[in-house]
Amino acid sequence: MKPVIIVSTFPSKQSVTSIAKLLVKKKLVACVNITKISSVYTWEEKIENRDEYLALFKTTKKNQSVLKKELKKLHPYDVPEIAEINVESVNQPYMKWLVDSTN
Repeated sequence: MKPVIIVSTFPSKQSVTSIAKLLVKKKLVACVNITKISSVYTWEEKIENRDEYLALFKTTKKNQSVLKKELKKLHPYDVPEIAEINVESVNQPYMKWLVDSTN
């Protein structure tokens, strides 16, 4: 079993928190880290500078496809960032917890 982190940004703390709770409840993720960030990007030919919430969805390779589909379905953005980070190694106690929390 391999650990995977899915990265996404959200417009509000409420939107990311409600999605995170649902995904933890469904056991698609073991944990979601949420932090406030400032993002500068181009949208509809304008440069935007907005506060957003960055979320790290921690799961296993087994759950990654279903998790991505759920995020795409639930995400409030028209074009959500759903990026995958493959983790090369993680300590065994954490990996056991990750697997136990998502099965």
